[in-house]
Amino acid sequence: MHKQSLILQQKAPKNINELDQAFQLIDQKLDAPSSQLLLMKTRYISIDPIMRVWISGARTYLPALQQNDIIHAFTLSSPVDNQNDIYFGPAGLQTHFLYDKTNKKKQLIKVPRQMLQLLQKCELQNSNLLTIILNGLPAYYGLVDFCKIQKGQRVVISAAAGATGLFCIQLALNMQCDVIGFTGDIEKIKFLQNQFPNLRIINYKLDDWDKQIEDNSVDCYFDNVGEYMLEKMIQKMRKNGKIALCGSMGSSSNYSERQGLSNMNQIIYKRLKLKGITFNQELNKIQAAFDYLFQQFQQKKLRIFQEEYNQLSDTPKALKRLFKGENIGKIIINLDNQTKL
Repeated sequence: MHKQSLILQQKAPKNINELDQAFQLIDQKLDAPSSQLLLMKTRYISIDPIMRVWISGARTYLPALQQNDIIHAFTLSSPVDNQNDIYFGPAGLQTHFLYDKTNKKKQLIKVPRQMLQLLQKCELQNSNLLTIILNGLPAYYGLVDFCKIQKGQRVVISAAAGATGLFCIQLALNMQCDVIGFTGDIEKIKFLQNQFPNLRIINYKLDDWDKQIEDNSVDCYFDNVGEYMLEKMIQKMRKNGKIALCGSMGSSSNYSERQGLSNMNQIIYKRLKLKGITFNQELNKIQAAFDYLFQQFQQKKLRIFQEEYNQLSDTPKALKRLFKGENIGKIIINLDNQTKL
């Protein structure tokens, strides 16, 4: 039995157009499955901004990648002999793998059957579950659980046309907040205007973008960018405002050269609360988060915006699109119709 894998050939170059040099697509032989080892088929792969950090060799909540390692990625997978069971976890960029159920350090999470039924009830696809977990949960944790947004509050969201940003926009609009979204692309501005008429959109690539928001006027800022934009937004926050820190896309290509913030004093005298947000941060609240999101799906108040590719070899192309900021919403590699071993 054989599988395809994408391995790290070299650390990612700063020039996105040369990204292919970082990858090598290889065929690998799989050992035979056993009573402990399940033969798994990767069905859906999530393409995420943090992958730029991973392929640059940085250590995060996953180990630093070395040359010839299979590149990290979150996936949905199933046992080859039981497609009704779906597992979530960082199985990486590979079409098949052997899963050791006894290895507690590399455990995948089996998706409850009830959740799969909820997806069907809400007329969602199985692949949408990746988007709900990796992007819907952070939006909930940041806006609903931490910021506790209320009707009439001003909520600002960076990277508004990204997968997490689109969840944030909808949650805040559904709460009848005064919502402002940042994006820097004309096509994304048109998309956001068409989809969300009540959303105020600011093109952050304009020289005076920060002057379009009054100082001391923002209750909640959901940050996907970091550094320069975060620094500007601290100035815009009201006293006792809250900032959910979910991403640092503004420095993901040169994370070793980050400058930090020059206005930390404003955080102190404004008594701002800042919190790092990840999808897996508070497992004791995950059921409440899913209940909240699926209720909104059932009420037709939430939509998922998703782009798909259909080959593992499409991954470099998908990553280039993501890193250049050309995507709208989530990017998924859909391998569900590929069965060849």
